[in-house]
Amino acid sequence: MSITSWETPNSSNIAAVGYDDDTRTGTITFRSGETYIVDSVDRGVLEEMASSPSPGSYFARHVKNTYRVRKA
Repeated sequence: MSITSWETPNSSNIAAVGYDDDTRTGTITFRSGETYIVDSVDRGVLEEMASSPSPGSYFARHVKNTYRVRKA
């Protein structure tokens, strides 16, 4: 299993982003405590989100309505 995690210091909403290379599944943990799973996503999408100036906005624009996102 190859899991990578990134902190998101630029985000007031998202605490951390994780990615499992084996399943191509992402995990997004919000500062509120809610966690979401993103299915069939490329690693680069979540890397870009984690390092963007506003990870929460990136999530809303590029992840939420593009990929299957479900509450963990």
